[in-house]
Amino acid sequence: MKRALHGLFFSLLLAASPGQPSPSLDAPTLQGPRFSLERLRGRVVVVDFWASWCEPCRRSFPRLNELSRRYAARGVTVVGVSVDDEASNYQRFVRELHPTFAVVHDASHQIADRWAPSSMPTTYVIGRDGVIAAVLTGEDVQQVEARVLAALGETR
Repeated sequence: MKRALHGLFFSLLLAASPGQPSPSLDAPTLQGPRFSLERLRGRVVVVDFWASWCEPCRRSFPRLNELSRRYAARGVTVVGVSVDDEASNYQRFVRELHPTFAVVHDASHQIADRWAPSSMPTTYVIGRDGVIAAVLTGEDVQQVEARVLAALGETR
């Protein structure tokens, strides 16, 4: 029990949070090319951690697609990070929901370990400067959109 609490305490300390520089994210995408957060400095980036077994993730994907389409020309990039252990589950989810944004598979959980999302889905909004502007849990894509607009220096 003491060891479990110790681990939880350190994971909370290490969790990516607003005001901190974003952890690295460099991985191959299902679409082919590598996704590199570092190369996107100057853009607002939405990093969405999800899993195929997560019903709120399934509901939020179409809205993240719309957000990606709506704001890409204004300097916003969306990336989905699957934490599924099995590649087949990840691939089936992507085939069913047709994301228009980049998707990476983190079966080893190395990316998730650096970011430490608290639940699925967890969405991070990264400002143009590479600093985390917001961390949101759940499927409220309207909140994500509001944080994206704030990171762009805009309001609704």
